[in-house]
Amino acid sequence: MIRIITKLFTATVIFTAVLHVAPLFAVPVTWISSTGSDGNPHPCTAAQPCATLDGALGGLDNGGQINCLNSPGFNEFVGLTGISATIDCAGVWDNSAPATLTLSGDQTVRIRNLTFSGLPGGISAIKVRGSGTTLIIENCVFENFSGAALDIEPTGALNLVITNSTIQHNASGILIKPIMGASVTATFNGVTIADNTGGGMKTDTTNGAVSVDISNSTINNNTGNGLNAVSGAGGTNMLNIRNSVIARNGTAGVQANGANAAALIDMTLLDSNASGALTTINGGRLLTYGNNHIVGSAGSGFTGTAPSQ
Repeated sequence: MIRIITKLFTATVIFTAVLHVAPLFAVPVTWISSTGSDGNPHPCTAAQPCATLDGALGGLDNGGQINCLNSPGFNEFVGLTGISATIDCAGVWDNSAPATLTLSGDQTVRIRNLTFSGLPGGISAIKVRGSGTTLIIENCVFENFSGAALDIEPTGALNLVITNSTIQHNASGILIKPIMGASVTATFNGVTIADNTGGGMKTDTTNGAVSVDISNSTINNNTGNGLNAVSGAGGTNMLNIRNSVIARNGTAGVQANGANAAALIDMTLLDSNASGALTTINGGRLLTYGNNHIVGSAGSGFTGTAPSQ
């Protein structure tokens, strides 16, 4: 991943629920540069790049891709509804306000190869407030935000996929809490959630169901719980954890809070978590396949076993 730091711009990207009108001459790939222009004509080619995301989207096919020749920084609101797009721009988006993605319609939004920095005072890197189909985050870094780096609160069904990414040095790592009647299905693979001053990840089903699959990941050195599943009337809160490391968190490694909260833990190391590897509250369930390793206090311990088949 190329990391180019710029602190001249504030990155606030909002995919709003407004109609994105298809251009007369759409292309599958558009380009952005710090020396580009959105003036007419603005073909957004590599030879004649645009200056902003809005300009690059204006000529993009449904399912197309935006690339950056360098890191121009962004300070704009972008409308995107009903089309899918990939944004692939190595660099830093400095945030003094949240970057908000409001997804709606049958679409896939992919963000990759970006480092989001909240050093200028950003609250969150990405907020999801709409009803979208799929949000994919690949090879990204989220750091130094004063709120949850990823604040996932959709109003409809959302599929979240995060791979090979790092969430570190934030007030908290990830919050997943659907709005009333919504739901989230998430997959994490090769993700590091570390050194956040709050918890690593909290999933909350007060309003809607959540299912998270975590594999080949590390959740460590967070001041709060490594993983915290809180159940509510909105549905089940299920964590499936496999082949991961949950270590040195300031309270529990994994906490299940409430009768609808549960975690299945398989081939995972729970190492030296301050309040114990595992905590169950209000009827939460933590199930083992019998092949995990605990270093230090077990805490409340597993509530039962899951059969191996």
